Amino acid sequence: MKIKIKTKLPGPKSLNLLKRLKKLNGSNSVPYPYFHSKEGEGCYFKDIEGNIFLDFASQIASNPLGYNHPNLSKVVERYAKRSPIKYAGQDFPVKEHLDLLEELMTITPKGMDSAFFINSGAEAVENAMKISIRNKNNVEFGVCFHGSFHGRSLAALSFVTSKQIYTKGYGLKIPSRILPFNETAGDELLKVLNQEGSSKIGFVIMEAVQGEGGYNVAKHKMIKDIRKITKQYKIPFICDEVQAGMGRTGKWWAIDNYNVKPDVMSSAKALQVAATISNKKNFPNEEGAISSTWGGGHIIDLAMGLEIIKTIKKDGLLSRNKKNGDYLRKRLVEIEENIPVISNVRGLGLMNAFDLKTVKLRNDVVVECFKNGLVLLSCGGSGIRLIPPYIVGKSEIDESLDVIKKAVEDCSVKGFKHKGNICDFMSCLKEQ
Repeated sequence: MKIKIKTKLPGPKSLNLLKRLKKLNGSNSVPYPYFHSKEGEGCYFKDIEGNIFLDFASQIASNPLGYNHPNLSKVVERYAKRSPIKYAGQDFPVKEHLDLLEELMTITPKGMDSAFFINSGAEAVENAMKISIRNKNNVEFGVCFHGSFHGRSLAALSFVTSKQIYTKGYGLKIPSRILPFNETAGDELLKVLNQEGSSKIGFVIMEAVQGEGGYNVAKHKMIKDIRKITKQYKIPFICDEVQAGMGRTGKWWAIDNYNVKPDVMSSAKALQVAATISNKKNFPNEEGAISSTWGGGHIIDLAMGLEIIKTIKKDGLLSRNKKNGDYLRKRLVEIEENIPVISNVRGLGLMNAFDLKTVKLRNDVVVECFKNGLVLLSCGGSGIRLIPPYIVGKSEIDESLDVIKKAVEDCSVKGFKHKGNICDFMSCLKEQ
């Protein structure tokens, strides 16, 4: 497959469905202006109009093997005539629950020998918080970092600092202290300790590579300092691996790039189910202290997660992610050197981003790339993230960067302006 756009975007079929969706969808989200068809191959997919897109968003990092991967298609076929496909898995177990647990334990850091499956990344984060504070008395607050994003439920949202829109108007939150996401973080944490005392701190939660907040990569000193202090004062250290984990950075977990082991991790997205991961002793002994109706019961998702881990191992995709990520960043730097409005190329493995000069330019470029068949996501203040499936090759990387380069050049022309139905769905001219 190659990029091929045959209609205006959105096409007429998609436009009709989008209007109906917008009327009924309570989230008031602004979806990408197309509807997926069932067709796709590798990094490419077709919409219902027959337009072919190159996907460098990977369903927000939750589609690591691309479209219609043969190994995953076999999993779907295996369950095609099974009903139900969802069970109350924590109370009425299915074999897929155990299979994924056992496989997951082969890739977790040493000593992290247990996991609790749940529905979403936010729930995985919340359960990480719950098991961290369960046996601590006098806890008053948790600690997070500037630029963080940990989920949209109220407790997870208490530690989201990336954009005001996510937290505006939601006043019932867990108290927090916020550290800078730089090499001074350790010193700032010590100041909090000196002022408040260690017993009041329930946990420190961090993304080693921030996701929605900007794809900011933590410095080694920062993580080493934070881990040293949390160990010294027996403060649970939670690493949020919802977006960066499961191999995207070239290691199974982003924190593995720092030779540091947290006390608790959250995972989701590429795993297909969400998980809170820790040492068995850190989970509550009391029956029912944590549970979930659907956790451990989505049998197709559990089977898909198992196959994804096996495929990453079998096909050597960790090393491939590192190699292709290095190539992608090298090409981005070459473009950056010739186009002044591009800056701050950054990333690890296949988790990469760059900034543009203004938010408007960033938004225009995302829209222009989409109009030319490349699906991207924004991040941070004025950043664009590139998160292709793990099966991406140099040809797809080159194709994506050709589209990006032309889009940046076209959108930088004075007076550039998007027009048409696409602006009802995408941030064509909005400063946000």
